[in-house]
Amino acid sequence: MTDTTRDLIQRMATELDLYRQMARDDCISTHPFADEARAYLSQSEPEGPTDEELNTMLYYEFTTSTGHGERSDPIGFARAVLARWGK
Repeated sequence: MTDTTRDLIQRMATELDLYRQMARDDCISTHPFADEARAYLSQSEPEGPTDEELNTMLYYEFTTSTGHGERSDPIGFARAVLARWGK
């Protein structure tokens, strides 16, 4: 998730709290959706692949697809990486 998306979720949670406080005339209460959004934001984002993982995957992808380690399918490699770590 990009920083822009995280910022948007945080701002929306703050607005929900503000509207709930205005509607209830209560300065302590938070909106349940705002709490849920903040819990989501507090989770760490998944890590991407390490260089070693990419090198290992690159080696196996090309040696198994061509039989002799020839690097002839960069699109196939990109698809394999995205399938494992992408969206």
